[in-house]
Amino acid sequence: MKLAWQQIPSTVISEILCQNSLQGVVLDTEHAAFNNETLFACIQVLKLSNKKAFVRLTEINKTMIRMCLDAGATGLIFSTVETAEQAKEIHKLSNYPIHKGTRGLGLVRENNWGISGDLVKKEKPILIAQIETIKGVEDIQSISKYDFDYFMIGPYDLSASLDVPGEFDNEKYVSAVRQVKKVIPVEKMAVHIPNNVENELKKYENYGMIALGMDTTFIIEKCKELEKYA
Repeated sequence: MKLAWQQIPSTVISEILCQNSLQGVVLDTEHAAFNNETLFACIQVLKLSNKKAFVRLTEINKTMIRMCLDAGATGLIFSTVETAEQAKEIHKLSNYPIHKGTRGLGLVRENNWGISGDLVKKEKPILIAQIETIKGVEDIQSISKYDFDYFMIGPYDLSASLDVPGEFDNEKYVSAVRQVKKVIPVEKMAVHIPNNVENELKKYENYGMIALGMDTTFIIEKCKELEKYA
């Protein structure tokens, strides 16, 4: 699965990012200024464009989890998962009681405001744990016991945690990723490649989920191309 990555809180950006053959878009609430209404609307745009809508959350927050899933988000990416306790809490808050969770049920967009009659989807939301610190890598064995659909490497945060920020060929970073892959099957591995996509993609091409680039870096790159006309 290949996805685009959105930081600019705008439904226009969401719609533009749907104009390709990628399967979906990640709405990044950790490093962007989404308010709840805009986030809800962006999820609507993505789903109405027949794209998968993923939301990256900064922390395990009951209110945000509920709001995103009620809006119809395909899945959630949880930043900086470091312990089995966090993993357990994520699954509890993200799933309905039928799936051994505690998520509350309402008449919401996800179930067509109750009109369809199918109030609880049989399939679970796609849940993704971001492994982006030394602690997360060291505890990957216990985290992996929880049924996440994907385990996403966060290259910048992980490399920063290893004191080699942005050095993705550094042995410390390469070794940490290798340690995760010893536990997690490659088809359940995920990564976000913010820039230099063409070169970096070769390192992760067999991963089950790959997010490519960012709306902000795309705009910067295109703006730089205008310099030749200055």
